Amino acid sequence: MHYDHEKKKNDLLLAGPSSSIITSIASGKVTNGSMMHYPSNDSKRFVVVAIALFVLATISYVHNIIIQRSLLRLPNITTDDHYASGLRRRLNFLSDVMSPPASVVTKTSTNANANANTQSSSSAVASSSSSYDFSVLLISYHKTGHDLQEDLVNLIIDEFPPPIGPNITSKGVKSLVRRRMHTPAHLCSRLYLQPGTIAVQHAPDFFCSAEKLAKILLEEGNVRNNNNNNNNNNDRGVKIVHLVRNPFTMAVSNYHYHAKTPIPQTEMWITKQNPCQVTYPNGELFADYVLPALSKRAYQSLNINYDSRLILASEFEAIAQDCVSLYQTRKGLEKANQFDHLMNLDAPDGLRLATAELTIQGHDNGGDMLRMSNNILKLKQAEKIVQNSWMGGHHKEFQVYTLSLDDFISQPRQSAVEFLNFVFDHNEDDVSMEWKEAAALKYEQAYLAKKEGSRHITDGKASNTEQLTEYLRHDPVFGPPMKKIEMLVETALADSRSAAAL
Repeated sequence: MHYDHEKKKNDLLLAGPSSSIITSIASGKVTNGSMMHYPSNDSKRFVVVAIALFVLATISYVHNIIIQRSLLRLPNITTDDHYASGLRRRLNFLSDVMSPPASVVTKTSTNANANANTQSSSSAVASSSSSYDFSVLLISYHKTGHDLQEDLVNLIIDEFPPPIGPNITSKGVKSLVRRRMHTPAHLCSRLYLQPGTIAVQHAPDFFCSAEKLAKILLEEGNVRNNNNNNNNNNDRGVKIVHLVRNPFTMAVSNYHYHAKTPIPQTEMWITKQNPCQVTYPNGELFADYVLPALSKRAYQSLNINYDSRLILASEFEAIAQDCVSLYQTRKGLEKANQFDHLMNLDAPDGLRLATAELTIQGHDNGGDMLRMSNNILKLKQAEKIVQNSWMGGHHKEFQVYTLSLDDFISQPRQSAVEFLNFVFDHNEDDVSMEWKEAAALKYEQAYLAKKEGSRHITDGKASNTEQLTEYLRHDPVFGPPMKKIEMLVETALADSRSAAAL
């Protein structure tokens, strides 16, 4: 049988890459019925080239499809803010894990929250970029100005950027260390403050001695700084802005904030913790830490004198017992959480339960009324010690300025001016009063705009605020200790006002 090689070749090419034909060609044989013919060498080379071209075309096509689909899935890094924000958050998390609490970054944005997510490769360079030579620390507690301290940090960073003002730390407006915690060895939150920076700490534990507290706040940052070869010879000390509040307005605000829906995501702890728990997780009694400082008969060196101790052990115990009498004892609330109680108890009972948690609860989010009182005394004692001694061979300043959230609510502009005067009182040549007043006006305008739509700002808007305040004042369990704490707060505020007037 005659085999027409050229015709068969054309037929194969026209037929396309049939798998059976390709298999036959690859084996070097083509069958036709029962007879087998072997093509010539030229035809073999032609078939091999055709196969190679086909394979290359297929690979190129698949490669292009893969690239196109991958590009469709990639975000535009220069314009996709969500992707960039997520990337910054992941980098910030890694940096928080690996970096010291108070490592410094250079200011690259006019918003402190943005600075919190921006990391610097060299904290030494960032620290030296500011001529501001104090470390500034803002301290707050639950319902004394958590949001306020963030706003004040932003005010400094926005209106008084380095080198005039301090740098923001890598923590931004977040607390330097975990709140309401301390190590058994030190009894005080260790903050490692860095010269030329501004930082915040919410609800620190200052249960160590006043001498040790002064050393922690003045010297420990330098120890870490020197270990990192990041020495700063212009360290003049620390300025502490202590945000406090009248205990009665603090308690009523706390009750109003938590006795309504919806529960903010950051406040879900109220559905989990026991408001009457008076111990730390390791079993240590909260009372054992706060009573030593608060149960002295007099504080003559601090210009504080009372007819009796600020709070007695018996008063602490009475508050704890009142809490136990209210929690999970009413019909229908036997297994309810704290939030359910606040929503179902009448206002006076709900206020007592919430105030007990704010006063004697020793775990998670409680105890801030006594923690605030303890820290007022410890900071004042540490300030006196430093004024009368030399720390570490160098005379550093330890300045405490007590400010009230109630004043910021009623007089935001004037309170902001007082805050700025304290931060920049050593730098009047570079920061004029006109500059500070203009910044304070901006703060007031921003605060009033925020207040209109904020659920977090509770300033006595509830109709029963005055009645609940009077109820607490006359309550036999809460009234006596809270009145003495009120005197302590007012004394601290008056001392700061007097010092500012000099």
